[in-house]
Amino acid sequence: MTELEPLLKRIEQLTPYFGRAREDLTALTTRARHQDYKGVLQNARLVVEMLLRSLASTELKQTPGKAMLDELINKFRQQAHAGVIPTNILAHMGTVQAWGNLSSHDHAGGLHEAGVKVGLEEAATSLNSLVAILTWYKERHTQEPEGPAPTASPEPAAPTAQPPKEGPSGNRRIALVGGALLVVLVVGLGVFSLRASEQAAQLRKQLDALSAESSEPPAPATCQEQDGSALAALVAVAPKLSDRVPETLRLQEATAALEALRARGQSWRPEGAFYVAKASFLAGHPDAAAMSAALECKDFAAAENLAGRMAALAQDWKESAAHYQRAAELEARFWKPRFNLGLIYLQQQRPEEAVPLLERAAELAPNIAELSLFLGHAYASRAAALQASGRNEEASADRERAKASWCRARTQGSSQATLFCK
Repeated sequence: MTELEPLLKRIEQLTPYFGRAREDLTALTTRARHQDYKGVLQNARLVVEMLLRSLASTELKQTPGKAMLDELINKFRQQAHAGVIPTNILAHMGTVQAWGNLSSHDHAGGLHEAGVKVGLEEAATSLNSLVAILTWYKERHTQEPEGPAPTASPEPAAPTAQPPKEGPSGNRRIALVGGALLVVLVVGLGVFSLRASEQAAQLRKQLDALSAESSEPPAPATCQEQDGSALAALVAVAPKLSDRVPETLRLQEATAALEALRARGQSWRPEGAFYVAKASFLAGHPDAAAMSAALECKDFAAAENLAGRMAALAQDWKESAAHYQRAAELEARFWKPRFNLGLIYLQQQRPEEAVPLLERAAELAPNIAELSLFLGHAYASRAAALQASGRNEEASADRERAKASWCRARTQGSSQATLFCK
């Protein structure tokens, strides 16, 4: 319990602020201290559903009706409602949702197969996300606490009286009822298994959407995580590794993501290993073993690009360029490796090779100021080379292209470009 206790104490501090969700929050902490981890995940899911129903009423002015948690999360992910809930909080809600759904059923196909196991690690993952959600909600929707949280009612004692013995007809009745219950149970297990599959599919959609936000293609299907808990963990940390994280917070967020990923141990497929490698790189401690594990997936463009960045950090320009080239070949619309390879060629005074790469990257991501800035530098470098070889008209045209790129970068927000756009 030592790992959960700080989380439980924080939840108890927040509980008085959460109206009708207080009973579930109180039940959650009680269950956690009795090591009822399935119950913890189910109560956490109910709390998040209550918060979203409240936000649908107050923020969207909509009646949530019978909408379930997955429907409510999808509603707030829609473009029309963007910004009501931050992306990272929605990701935390997805984690609580995933574990809450998975822990509600055993998901096995037969009575003698092992059901889903819920332990301390899964509870800690869900409660970490729940604390982030509750803290955000309280800060945004400040209200006075409503007094001490209710205490859980003691469970009723089990009856001790022995039931009367059944005669032959009673035994037959019990057998018939038992058979009917077995049919219901078998059918139910099939439904639960389907729900687990649907939940994994929903988490996959969320993770792919988060990858797209960072302009990175997803892992090939053969290399992707399949387990619901692994997908939930990746959905939770992906926003911390996004390009949208402010520069001042990237180290802090990446470090937190790395700690969360490593807490799950080494049981990752190449997709999970990629996230570990990316978090380690952004945290300033590149994990070569995780990078190698991600590259075991031969057609993983995002992993090849990350490997190029790690090689560049070590100033191994030949290996770096090879990884970038491979990433660009794998994904025609992946601008990052083209930009990175263009920078290597620009640094090596090879503007003829840098320009087309940077032009293509700028076509694929036309609103990124840094691309326009360095494309301007590439044009200027090529213009100098053309001028030196006596090709004055071509050099003049490239100088005009350089100025246009720099001025475009300035309008896109680059302060450096102001020095060149004159």
